[in-house]
Amino acid sequence: MEATILTINVGSTSIKTRLFAANLAELAMLTVDYTDHHVLHQEGIDLTQQAFKHTVTGHFLPQEALALVLQSWQQWLHEANINLTAIGHRVVHGGSWFDRVTVIDATTLEHLAALDAYAPLHNPFNRLGISLAMASFPTTKQFAVFDTAFHRTIPDYAGRYCLPEGLSDHLDFYRYGFHGISCQHSVEASAALLNKSPAELNLIILHLGGGASVTAIAQGKSIDTSMGFSPTEGVMMGSRCGDLDPMILINLHKAGHSAEQLEALINQHSGLKGVCGESDMRVILQHVAQQEPAALLALTMFCYRLKKYIGAYWAVLGKVNALVFTGGIGEHAALVRSNIVAGLEDFGVLLEACANQQQEAKYNRDISQANSRTKILIIQAEEERVCAKQILTYLDAESFHNSTGE
Repeated sequence: MEATILTINVGSTSIKTRLFAANLAELAMLTVDYTDHHVLHQEGIDLTQQAFKHTVTGHFLPQEALALVLQSWQQWLHEANINLTAIGHRVVHGGSWFDRVTVIDATTLEHLAALDAYAPLHNPFNRLGISLAMASFPTTKQFAVFDTAFHRTIPDYAGRYCLPEGLSDHLDFYRYGFHGISCQHSVEASAALLNKSPAELNLIILHLGGGASVTAIAQGKSIDTSMGFSPTEGVMMGSRCGDLDPMILINLHKAGHSAEQLEALINQHSGLKGVCGESDMRVILQHVAQQEPAALLALTMFCYRLKKYIGAYWAVLGKVNALVFTGGIGEHAALVRSNIVAGLEDFGVLLEACANQQQEAKYNRDISQANSRTKILIIQAEEERVCAKQILTYLDAESFHNSTGE
């Protein structure tokens, strides 16, 4: 029977699930948005390829929404007479333990529980997805695919913080980086678009969504990235502050702010939201069109800080084959892209304005001018497909090993 892989990507406000065949063709998908825990939106394609949209009002917590999703999958798979080969879970933080796709067993679960402190806004939701999926599909092999794994090639001189070792007996302070699954796909898709091998490519990847990061790719490998020990470091984001003078937090703490209040401040009330009151770039751009000062400032700050990282990574790489835009903002916000690359003409970055403005395109594409020395690419994010691909590669290797006894 042909392999089928269900991927589960549990976030703090959404659940993305997709079913893939052995050739990575998408058989079905279900995406649930439970923003603010008030309204549950389901969008998907059923197993007969009939489109549907469904909205359920109520007060949904992540566990309730996930239970509903898994129940739907159980019903659909039973009706279609499909037996799952494996379930893959996107896990944000793998720490120093995990550098590749990993079978979930008791040891894996123990390590994952210890990593909640590394990514408290992400890993607990990832573990919730794993625990409920294991209960719903107890005989199906489950895998974890880690966002941090792709960045394990970052050298120590870029990854280590300027702090003495041994500050904590249970945390290893290191710049792990995130959005690695997205970055891996961007490297492979860029190579296909440019007709080169990944090892030939130096790229600067801008994954821009609610979370945002910039990654320097040398010869197909990550050598530096803007996110660090947690997804809070780096560029300005939807509600995360990004790079911040640590003395600001020290002084706020001395003034009476608790650790919990400071954590909420830098992760939930800062970034774009802190500057203009909105974290959704789509809403901000509507306000920009009305020339609202706070929105204009937020957009300018966002693009400026991204441009600073581009300059820093360009200096590190020396030669850049392409700037890569991915993620919800990177793929869809033409004004953000044009503002970021404006002024980079002396670097050989020449944007084709008409191509940049094309809104309906759903494919990977080059939006630079023909004579641009450094290309500007838009790559559609495919994190779930990458997870499925890694699991299928693992299963193929396992099958080969078992058949040959090697």
